[in-house]
Amino acid sequence: DKGYIIEAEGTIYVSVRMNAGNGAQAGAMVSKGLTALGTTFRVGSFTNENPQTNYLNFVSVMATEDDTQVTFRDLPAGLVIKNYMGSTPINITLNEGESYTIATNSADSAINRDGLIGCLVTSNKDIVVNCGSSNGSFSNGNGRDYGIDQIVDLSKVGTEYIFVKGDGTNAWENVLLVAHSDNTTISINGNASIASINAGEYYLIEGNQYSTAGNMYVQTSRP
Repeated sequence: DKGYIIEAEGTIYVSVRMNAGNGAQAGAMVSKGLTALGTTFRVGSFTNENPQTNYLNFVSVMATEDDTQVTFRDLPAGLVIKNYMGSTPINITLNEGESYTIATNSADSAINRDGLIGCLVTSNKDIVVNCGSSNGSFSNGNGRDYGIDQIVDLSKVGTEYIFVKGDGTNAWENVLLVAHSDNTTISINGNASIASINAGEYYLIEGNQYSTAGNMYVQTSRP
């Protein structure tokens, strides 16, 4: 029963912002409003090449109607889930306003580093999904940060994206692409395809692929 349901008479902007204290890590999540509602989602997080004990990947769902059946599948064998010893796929039933979270500590096993990436979340009624990393990294160093967002479902993802580089180095100014369909090809800045991934697999684009202007145009053959 944790979470927020925010409603207004007119159009509003909603974001959740947090930090770890003492001037350390911080993160922000922008709510997608009604656009967040859906029934088919793919999870993303940091890849955590050099996992620390406080690297936590997660996916959290909230139901918007009673008797909502949610399934988490495409979870790899050997994934160590916090406070869960059951089998996979994971099937749960939620009522309106109820939530369920799957969390993995990246240091618990090698699979846990990126094992939640590509997890397929499906439901029989509309849900909202938040996911990412509460501490983690795309780099293999000791740096860490929060990387979280509220994601949209399959019907709203696309095949063309423009990314803008931040102030970080190439090691962590990365782009994570998750496939929902087999044989999804990826090309950067109008060049020939550089990779093909299958459903639930991901491809990480390093920061050295940005143009000198600090942007990157990515095309995929399937959403």
